[in-house]
Amino acid sequence: MKTAILIEVANRIVEEYVDDINRSLKIPREEYEQRWRRIQDAMAVKGYDLLYVCGSELDRSDVAWLAGVFDPMIERYAVILPLDGRPVILAGSEGGHVLEEAAEKSGADIALLREFQISDEEYRWARFIGLEDVLRKLSLLRSGVKVAVASALEFLPCSQLFMLQSIFGKDNVLIDSEILRLIKYEKSDIELAVMQEANKVADAALRGMLATIIPGVTELQIAAVGDYIMKSLGAGRTGFCTIVTSGDRNYTVIGPASNKVIQKGEFVSLGVSPTFNGYHGVVRRTVRAGEAPDPEQRSFLKAVEDLYVVVMEAVKEAARESLPSSYIDRQGKKFLENLKLKTLNGGFSMPREPYTFIHNIGCSECQEGYGAVTSRTENPLGRQVALAVDVALLGFEERGKPIFPVLYAVVEDAFWKKDSQVAVYNRMPLNVQQFVGNTEPIGDNVNPYHSTFKL
Repeated sequence: MKTAILIEVANRIVEEYVDDINRSLKIPREEYEQRWRRIQDAMAVKGYDLLYVCGSELDRSDVAWLAGVFDPMIERYAVILPLDGRPVILAGSEGGHVLEEAAEKSGADIALLREFQISDEEYRWARFIGLEDVLRKLSLLRSGVKVAVASALEFLPCSQLFMLQSIFGKDNVLIDSEILRLIKYEKSDIELAVMQEANKVADAALRGMLATIIPGVTELQIAAVGDYIMKSLGAGRTGFCTIVTSGDRNYTVIGPASNKVIQKGEFVSLGVSPTFNGYHGVVRRTVRAGEAPDPEQRSFLKAVEDLYVVVMEAVKEAARESLPSSYIDRQGKKFLENLKLKTLNGGFSMPREPYTFIHNIGCSECQEGYGAVTSRTENPLGRQVALAVDVALLGFEERGKPIFPVLYAVVEDAFWKKDSQVAVYNRMPLNVQQFVGNTEPIGDNVNPYHSTFKL
């Protein structure tokens, strides 16, 4: 497919969706102030004087939620929140210019620290100060200060942990990730509304990608259409690299697009996660290029769609009855235990799921650190939350050794819950094969669980 045709299709989809996107919907400064007070109240209960969170371009969620840092660049960074007053964003010199913009919007303070610069660079004119200077201004450079490190240890650089311990002492630096995660798990109305816009963008991007799946195009060309649509509709970055995997590349499960040319008859898995004003949407589907799936392939894809329905019905029941969230996991696994699909050697077997069915979503696509539904999660779902239903089946157990006629199939959407009400943000139907290679509008063929969140 020629580049001009790809651009034409992308622009057609943008025009279809653009008037429905509210680009001005964002988190106001007043909400950040409310968040700080909620965290500070929790700190007071536990006897903490200071909260510390860190981030990078990979792990953005904690700092994004706390201080509106949605677009970090270059260096790692952090935020400290004293028991009283505004937080301070700690940044290096280069990325600090970007983070200054975030500080202006959220109302946080900011300091450029030499400790956060790129290690082998030299910045002659940077106005660096030290962390101890920042702490002195906050009256926290004293003995006995208790520090709660709220970022997960897998994200916390050793250098930052050692820095805190050298200033406050090892016994006074405590790891407490749940003090932040439990609070940011519950979403405000404005957060749920922003995520609704993100998922409108996700649907538009997927629609454009489906329309351009024609044998002979590359995976990256399809991804380019999705990325173009997302940015055109107001999504500045993505929660993961846009996923387009075809043929044997479905062994990667969540692989990014490559220069591989898509062949007729190959299955193509697609996924996008636009970041809209700091919050994420998501949608993923699997289709066949150039022709419809045959009956056995369709049975595999239908099993994923049926699993989706089982899980969403369990979510609705758990929300209605305030059941332990592990009930959702059990219902999905019970369905799989009774599922037998035809294998390539003519037998019947149960395909395996690659991951849990429900995960949290917010200022990241899946790295919120709390809220995934597993066999061990006994708490009910939160009162007001945003989550992702992410169901998939593997057609293999070892790379290069297919068992089923489809290597990997997925249906992923985002949904919102408010009290007992549950609804999917995305309008895309579960089976999107009919939209491959054309720009027909979705029309009334929408997700059966879709409902608009009203702010």
